[in-house]
Amino acid sequence: MPSPRPPQPTRFAIQKARGKGWKTLEVGEELAHAKARFDRMVGINPRAYFRLIQLDYNADSAYEGMEFNWTLIELYDPTRGGSVRPPPKPVPATPRKSKGKRKSAEPVALPLRIYLTVILIGTLAGALAYLHFAGGR
Repeated sequence: MPSPRPPQPTRFAIQKARGKGWKTLEVGEELAHAKARFDRMVGINPRAYFRLIQLDYNADSAYEGMEFNWTLIELYDPTRGGSVRPPPKPVPATPRKSKGKRKSAEPVALPLRIYLTVILIGTLAGALAYLHFAGGR
């Protein structure tokens, strides 16, 4: 009868998308440290896909210590605006032409005094021009 294998610690891996697969960048044993490294990698390269996964040792595997079950903890998707929590450094969006109505994110105070002054000066200039050209005939 084979001897039981020693228990393996839970590990956490940070992976980056490469082509149609994923490349493992780091493997660690502490979740807090792995999350901090994950956030740093997303901050350095915010246009890439990253995932943070939990690796659990598969004791039923025929390969000794080489097969793991994994669980997704966090996925960073740059096309959907980031992961579950916002990325540390958002990338500024490029302005695009829109065909529909554009809603402003913040209300802007109108300079009412300037508008009234311009309208009043234009009205006075129009009235003086009318009196000068039309009144003299």
